[in-house]
Amino acid sequence: MISTRAAIPAGATLIAALGCSSSTQPPEGGGQWTSAARLPEPVQEMHAAVLGGRIYVAGGFDDDDDATTLAFRYDPVADVWEPIAPLPAARHHMPLAVAGNMLYAIGGISAAGTAVATMWVYDEANDEWDPRAALPAPRGASAAGAVGGELVVVGGFDDSGTLIGPVAVYDPVADEWRSGAAIPTPRDHLAAGVVDGILYAVGGRPRNADANFDVTEAYDISTDAWNPRQAMPTARGGLGAAVLGDVIFTFGGETSSTVFDNNESYNPALNTWVRLPRMPTPRHGLGVAAVDGRIYAIGGGPDAGLAQTDVVEVFSPQ
Repeated sequence: MISTRAAIPAGATLIAALGCSSSTQPPEGGGQWTSAARLPEPVQEMHAAVLGGRIYVAGGFDDDDDATTLAFRYDPVADVWEPIAPLPAARHHMPLAVAGNMLYAIGGISAAGTAVATMWVYDEANDEWDPRAALPAPRGASAAGAVGGELVVVGGFDDSGTLIGPVAVYDPVADEWRSGAAIPTPRDHLAAGVVDGILYAVGGRPRNADANFDVTEAYDISTDAWNPRQAMPTARGGLGAAVLGDVIFTFGGETSSTVFDNNESYNPALNTWVRLPRMPTPRHGLGVAAVDGRIYAIGGGPDAGLAQTDVVEVFSPQ
């Protein structure tokens, strides 16, 4: 939801244009929406991740518009949410990602409104969050995914509000970070998905909710190189994404005055996008996770800026 304005980074518009944009409308696909158990509390600007067949969400803004330490776990079989140990400190705009069968909470923004470099891992057996090596630099409103057992963190901004270019790669075995190639289009409030060992950075914005990108860019960790891919049908920042099968599904987003209900999927093998049935509840800053062939759109902001919902809706692609 961060609304601070900044100029679009030099070259970003050109790169977006080179990223295989097309004026033709993509095809439409099918699927249906249903509802699931609501979050225990309304929350926005959090992320979701799947560990052991259960969905985890942590941090965000609560319904008092305050950064929170709350964390929850969802059992999709029982359709039940339960609280887990709170975060060591309040965070929002903090990616969650699973690597090596461990859940990580990466960077984010503190209650004071500043990007931070902290990283915690969730100890499921003892229901506690333990510290790990800090990021190379503070990073908020970024996106993350796991590639080959390592965490890859892309985009976001530092504690001065400057957009970050270099990728940050974390080795859980060594508990060490290293830097990777800079993302071609620096941006925050983006989403990411990993398919066949390639991380795809989707959408986002340059610290300006009214300058959303439609950019899709692919990072190959084996060559430390980025490549442009087919642009999203709709320019969106503040969106959520999850991978189901070999397809990346993206949901929601915002401008300074509106909220998106868009549901669009990307097939990396075909380098094509498909429009899908729209979200029943438009949202931004939502958590998105895929389990057992279904995708859960969790919480988020139903209005532009600070707003929270406890709604959980489930999309089943055809």
